[in-house]
Amino acid sequence: MDKLFFNGIEINYRVVKKPIKNLYMEIKEDFVEIRCNAFVPKVRIERFILKHAEHIIHKLSQKEFFYLFGVKYDKNAIDVRELFKEKLPPVVLTYLKEYSIKMNLHPSRVSFRFNKTRWGSCSAKNSLSFNYYLAQLPKELIEYVVVHELAHIKHKNHSKKFWDEVRAFLPDVDERKKRLRMFEKKL
Repeated sequence: MDKLFFNGIEINYRVVKKPIKNLYMEIKEDFVEIRCNAFVPKVRIERFILKHAEHIIHKLSQKEFFYLFGVKYDKNAIDVRELFKEKLPPVVLTYLKEYSIKMNLHPSRVSFRFNKTRWGSCSAKNSLSFNYYLAQLPKELIEYVVVHELAHIKHKNHSKKFWDEVRAFLPDVDERKKRLRMFEKKL
């Protein structure tokens, strides 16, 4: 782990070398991960970090709290990942049971994992996977993600028919999509 300072504030970072063209940054729990090509010099990496230092410091300072079902809590040494593993599945499975019956769409399998980019997914074999980080969202947004993924069992794309299917069970889907995007900005 390397470190540098911006206005007297220490920024810890780790470099992950990959066969990629650009530099990418991901803010982790208490450090920044930079992904870049093996030939990128350290000085360029540090310039990149310093260019984004204010954003990094702001994001790292926000990591002292977490959301659970849309409510903000102080961390207080809580293992948030374990909390999400415990709390999310019963909520998702309740919605799945309810909407599988209503929509007459049944997944072949249901799994949970920690993903970086997707709230949920539906495989070609109708296996649904849900991101444990869904536990951060208000329950009505979790409900939307469950219905969205169930609809993918019938429609493997985001066509008009897909959205009509979702809208048939969640008439306020457009508002929920908007709220999801707004909530994502808080995280």
